[in-house]
Amino acid sequence: MSVIQIANTITGWPGRKLIRHVLYVINLMTFSTLALRDWFSKNKIFESRSYSTTVAQIIFTGVDALPIISFLALATGFTFTFRLISISSTFGGTDDITNLLISVICLSAGPFLAAIIIISRTGSAIVVDLGNMKLHGEIEALENLGVNINNYLVAPRIISTAISQLAITVYFTAIALLSGIMLSAIFINPSYFNFILKISNSFTPYLISIFVIKNIIFGFVIATIACYNGLRVQNSATEVPQRTTASIVQSLSFVFIIDALLTVAIFI
Repeated sequence: MSVIQIANTITGWPGRKLIRHVLYVINLMTFSTLALRDWFSKNKIFESRSYSTTVAQIIFTGVDALPIISFLALATGFTFTFRLISISSTFGGTDDITNLLISVICLSAGPFLAAIIIISRTGSAIVVDLGNMKLHGEIEALENLGVNINNYLVAPRIISTAISQLAITVYFTAIALLSGIMLSAIFINPSYFNFILKISNSFTPYLISIFVIKNIIFGFVIATIACYNGLRVQNSATEVPQRTTASIVQSLSFVFIIDALLTVAIFI
């Protein structure tokens, strides 16, 4: 009797759903672990050939996305940061405003909005790319030539997306904070320029570690789900958009869950 049959016998539909979700998470963890193992076992960190593919992916994921990231960061600064400062200045002191900006913009809005951009842009592109390669027999051809797919296709995308998520969030957060603070200083009180120094001094090693870990996990999970779904395409062209949609939905769900768990862990 299989695990699914046991769950069905014991708990019915909820048990089946729970077991399937757990098995899916285990599959993702195994998939990403094997990909990274193959990459690190076959590449030396400081050799150019070991990171050339990864750098190309970083350029696509991070650098090419800077225009839309800049626009969203400015919009966030002009709306959220400016309003948070203007509202909080009425009810709290500068320390309260500083903590609020760090919690809302740096630890919540920045990583989450950057993750949405990467899911919609990079995640979907990865699924379409790998799915079409699988559909047209390119994956099988590479394997017949002795090319390790994990090392050549999967791991570079996972590593580059994790790095890009962190870099994009740093850029997004900096623009969102600076634009909002500058607008507040111009239209409300010039002394608000001091928030730039206060925020930089308020970043403790603990907050920096949370910021880095959160973004690395987001990027890692998004790329893993995208690669996993792309390589599951079989024989039909209609599977590519289906897998793309599934990847987007699953990535958003995981980002929400991880964000909630990390938020609870931070404030407990």
